Amino acid sequence: MTALFNLFYLYDPWFFHVVRMSVVVGIVAFALLIYRTVKKQNKQGIVVPIDSLAVLLGLILLSAVPLLINGTKDFSVIIMYVKSLILFLFGIGVYNAFYRLPNGQQRLVWDLQIGVGVQFVFGLLALLGVSFLVEFLLSTNAILPARFYGSEQEYRLYNITATAFFQLSLFYLMLFHFLLVYNAKHNNIPSVLVFLILCIGLISGRTFLLLSVVSIAVYFKWRYVPSLVAFLLLVLGLAYFIPKNPYVGHALEPVINLLHGAGFVSSSTDTLVKNHLFIPTLKQFISGDGLYMTGQLETGRYYGNTDSGFLRQILYGGIGYMLVCFFVTFYFVRKVALNWFDGSWKFVLSAFVILTACHIKADTFAFPGIMFVMLMFLSLFGTHGKQRIFFAQNEGKYV
Repeated sequence: MTALFNLFYLYDPWFFHVVRMSVVVGIVAFALLIYRTVKKQNKQGIVVPIDSLAVLLGLILLSAVPLLINGTKDFSVIIMYVKSLILFLFGIGVYNAFYRLPNGQQRLVWDLQIGVGVQFVFGLLALLGVSFLVEFLLSTNAILPARFYGSEQEYRLYNITATAFFQLSLFYLMLFHFLLVYNAKHNNIPSVLVFLILCIGLISGRTFLLLSVVSIAVYFKWRYVPSLVAFLLLVLGLAYFIPKNPYVGHALEPVINLLHGAGFVSSSTDTLVKNHLFIPTLKQFISGDGLYMTGQLETGRYYGNTDSGFLRQILYGGIGYMLVCFFVTFYFVRKVALNWFDGSWKFVLSAFVILTACHIKADTFAFPGIMFVMLMFLSLFGTHGKQRIFFAQNEGKYV
């Protein structure tokens, strides 16, 4: 049962475009905590990470500074960080309701593995053309522009999640990295999981195909070789034998180009370099323009017409604001390292190689997508940092 709640919270699917399941799970978790508290069944109380909440509140307040400096009224950044805070509060509820146990970390890792297996099976069946599953999976995503449905990119929507494209690929990158680091410490995750997550990561986007190499190189184990070889043969086989399939042609464009001597590049990389990367003005570097969206919020267009996360944050609040977002992300990555991996700097630095590379392409640092929600949720599993316990049998205290 916890695996289902975990999948609904982390992947945040819609229920037929009507209700976000992360909200439902958060409400259920708090309702369960209230019931246990009233019935005096929750003897250990509810633990709340005061320091993490302070970091998120500080991010919201600092996000208002570019607006005050530039005299603008683009509240989209503040709104999205309020969303981060709300999702984190739901995560606190989920943690206390289902995972605050002596084996809480092990249970979460098991639930994450179940989630990977579920996504693999559903994605595979959808790719094989099971029509009712395709319809169901498309109903769990956020509604996208019509041009994506029935296009060569539709396969990227074959996940039980509200998120699509880059943010989903980023989520699988960090999930893959986290599980490999966990296995480096405990050595109890089956090697077949490497193959499964590589496959669903490939479905999520080409960013995963490239940057998953970082995690494999840093945390390589010889017992991963069969899974890696199987995945490599699958990729090469698809790219060589059916390159004209629209899904294969899009997902494996860099590999197909490489096989035909065109180099390991893709159209999205060319578009990023040509259209989305530029040098801001000195004024923009110092204080930004206080703008994040173009005003056409319904189309999701960004100020400066750039996809780059670095540029979006610099254009909004200058390089200082971009560093604020970086340090907020660093705080949560470091807290995951402390609570899960004995403070491993190897994990922190390798994670930031991935996050920084992705931030060139789109929003990564402190962006409230499912990857950042996962980092915040993982940071709860331990005792590092300032915590306060409420509704315990003894009086609330700092620990």
